[in-house]
Amino acid sequence: MLAGRIVAVSPDKGLAKQLALALRVAGGAVELHDALDALGPDQLGAALCVVHCDGELAALRALLPRLTGDCQVIAVLPRVRLGDVVDLMQASPRVTAVMVAEDFEARTLSAMAMRALTGDVFGLEKMVMWGVQVHAQLVGDFHEKAVCMSQIAEFAELIGVPRRAREAIEQCVDEMVMNALYDAPVDEHGAPIFAGVPTRTRISLRTEHVVVVQYAYDGRQFAVSVRDAFGSLERDAVLRVLHKCLHAEQPVDRRAGGAGIGLFMMASLATGIQFHVAAGIATEVVCTFDLEFPEARLDHIGFFLEHIDVTERLAGSGSRGAPGERRFARLQRPDRPASRARVLVAGLVAAIAAALVLIGVAAWPRLFDTARPARVVFTTIPRGAAIEVDGRGLGSAASGTLAVDGLEIGKSYTVVARLDGYQPQQVVVQPRDGVNELTLELAPRAPVVEVDSEPTGAALEIAGKQVGTTPIALTSLAPGAEVSIVLRRAGYRDAIAYVEVPAPGERRQIVQHLEVSDDMVRVRFVSTPPGAQVIQIDRREPSAGGGDPDGSAGGAGGLPRGIDHTAPADRTYTPAELLVEAGREQRFALTMPHHVPLVIPPFTPARGDRVIEKGGTLVEGAMLRIEAAADGKATVSGAPHCTAIAVPADCTLAPGRYTVEYVGAGATRATRAVTVADQDLTVTF
Repeated sequence: MLAGRIVAVSPDKGLAKQLALALRVAGGAVELHDALDALGPDQLGAALCVVHCDGELAALRALLPRLTGDCQVIAVLPRVRLGDVVDLMQASPRVTAVMVAEDFEARTLSAMAMRALTGDVFGLEKMVMWGVQVHAQLVGDFHEKAVCMSQIAEFAELIGVPRRAREAIEQCVDEMVMNALYDAPVDEHGAPIFAGVPTRTRISLRTEHVVVVQYAYDGRQFAVSVRDAFGSLERDAVLRVLHKCLHAEQPVDRRAGGAGIGLFMMASLATGIQFHVAAGIATEVVCTFDLEFPEARLDHIGFFLEHIDVTERLAGSGSRGAPGERRFARLQRPDRPASRARVLVAGLVAAIAAALVLIGVAAWPRLFDTARPARVVFTTIPRGAAIEVDGRGLGSAASGTLAVDGLEIGKSYTVVARLDGYQPQQVVVQPRDGVNELTLELAPRAPVVEVDSEPTGAALEIAGKQVGTTPIALTSLAPGAEVSIVLRRAGYRDAIAYVEVPAPGERRQIVQHLEVSDDMVRVRFVSTPPGAQVIQIDRREPSAGGGDPDGSAGGAGGLPRGIDHTAPADRTYTPAELLVEAGREQRFALTMPHHVPLVIPPFTPARGDRVIEKGGTLVEGAMLRIEAAADGKATVSGAPHCTAIAVPADCTLAPGRYTVEYVGAGATRATRAVTVADQDLTVTF
């Protein structure tokens, strides 16, 4: 059974075919269009809209208010810039997900469309290819988190995940699990139960709830999900955090801590991030890492809500791993209370079991004397790293080594070595009898130089080599080096920024203001009503009377023949500013559906002009369709934008009386008088 009507829009025919195939796999009836204009001006009813924007973010925002029902939107952008993603998703809750067109993955779109259409969102198996084994583990406290991370690290190393990707995976898993254990839990009033509790105190505490961690590898991407049992994560909160981090006055440093900093870090390390929420029941965060990408790049992000009854499914589901693995924890209480007798029996059994366990714990050391102390000597490379055991700081290896006494033989300890400018190194240690030696080698963090420009989109060049466009984070520069960065953008003067690369693990941010070139002038376009599309008229187009290409002769005051041969100025809508060349004649028109186009008289900006304002009022009108039995051209009296236009043609006119003149082959002429009201009409020759 089809999931409903799906509308897909893409100006790229090749990508449009891929979109249609991916969406049909999701079980929908797909309608393909090559432009948003093809959807018409009326309200649009569909289950899902997938729009390849290709730079038309303003046009997509204009579409959102016209959507009806529960229609959701997946935007496909030329590239995923986190700032654009946050702005777009904040514009409307209908924008469920955003993905990138470059290196388009059909299965990613199919998986997102399936979750959007069915509302069945939980489970890592929906993110990987069918048949891939999904491993699962339950985590209830800080120690179990360390064991889980160690197992994931061993699995990643076993399957050949590169070290760079392993470090990114470990950082994201650490962040997700810590959030699920200590940020997600809320009380009956919805207040975080760990609010105001210091981090070092939190990790020694435990609730009755556990976190479900799943991970899998399908030959290309490594996927990890973390699910809590509270469902307290809100879409608006996620977007607010990302917006705050993106617009921070100072560079975002994870070491500073604070809510949401880890989320921003995850967006810079993972290929894809998806949030699945069943309000009040469960939250699942999924990070995917495409191991074929040469460097970390956010490829897709989404926020999906569960629309089906998930209580029983989540309570009873288990891992797809080997038999005997631990089952998933129950995420909500049973619907029907147990009888008093069953409760009493269960309580007695639990009390007896607890008493036996306490007796065994107390008697075991006296009977078998296992709690013997052990000595562990830690060596850190480089020297000076601080050593933590189970979250408790024991000192630093200032001379390169640190000896720790009093550890129990056979007991598992989580050891973390930390040093500014280096990645933390974490291992799980089980001391043996006697002296144990352990070497911890810390990998240096790359220094980060964040470069942005006003306006953005400037090309960066270092030592004659193109390195990208602003905004960009540079991570390949040598620590302490002095670097000159050249910024170039069309219409602006070249700028040079000098920066000293910070020490390993540190960040430095520069924002370079670009000055407008002397050869360019800013033109501000305004209209009443706002939202008109700015059209730049090609200066090479002959005028209405067949004059010179520069428009020096022709009809209707030298205006060009209609606006059929014009081009949109990068899909710009009023109010807007454009840079134009000084000393050259400029021609523009403003258009809007169901309004008479406003043709702006030609103007020539002078060198030195700062800002020129152009525009006016667009009058509401009706569409006149001009048709003829043979090829020819038509001119509508009193309508400069409808002069010598090839038929068949459409012309928007204000209410009133007009004369339409048709000139056919052999200079044959015919005229028709028409009266335009508020309804579209057709005249035929």
